[in-house]
Amino acid sequence: MACERDLSVTDWQQIKNAICEGRKFALTDGGCRVLSDTLMPSGGVIYVHLQSRVDDLSAHDGGAAFDELARQGGTVSSMAGLRRMLNDTRFRVTDDGVIWRDHIPLQKAASAIMMIADASVRAAAYLLDHATIKAGVPLNQRVKEALQLRFPQGRPNFSFEGRHRQHTFDYGFAVDDQTYLVQSVSPDAQSISSAIVKGLDAKQSDQSNVVPIFAYDPAEKWLSGSLGMLDLGGFGMTVEALRRGSLPLAA
Repeated sequence: MACERDLSVTDWQQIKNAICEGRKFALTDGGCRVLSDTLMPSGGVIYVHLQSRVDDLSAHDGGAAFDELARQGGTVSSMAGLRRMLNDTRFRVTDDGVIWRDHIPLQKAASAIMMIADASVRAAAYLLDHATIKAGVPLNQRVKEALQLRFPQGRPNFSFEGRHRQHTFDYGFAVDDQTYLVQSVSPDAQSISSAIVKGLDAKQSDQSNVVPIFAYDPAEKWLSGSLGMLDLGGFGMTVEALRRGSLPLAA
């Protein structure tokens, strides 16, 4: 890339005037940051960064395309395809996900804002088309958030000493003389087995009136037999039932 040179405040004011007086514009180290008119699919805004070079400007999106990917819970294993797509229109992407272009004449600063923003949106669309998207908020996080609203006296990541060892449950709280230990569980055999072992050991502790609860999402592929197994170590309940405060009593 070309060497940088310093532009005076007057120079940047001229660039600001060339772009548009009405745009959100801020001076930064070695350049300026400008709010574009373009929005990401999620509604996120794009700030374009301009930096001075020897006889012209370079511009970049500050990582906006990859920020959009992260907002939508996506990850990609390689940037090779994105690089090929951007190279076709003379844009580049750094290893840390910043899309840029150089050799921009000062008088083309306004066009650079639109070009970089457009390239960033195209890159975001490409990334989302080729990404692995996480399906929603993880169950354990939904459990914690629901219980913190309904039972604020409790604690997330609740440690409890069972008969044989100490366990950590997603959430723990007390109501009257009952101690509720909530653990999220998925339909796979390992998750079910682990939850049952924790629940059984907790119920065998020196503390009485312990109620293990296994929170599950009915939208997942549960077999009736698997749900029934949860009763071996505690009580199976949906997140929605927990949110309503429907609590069982210790056996």
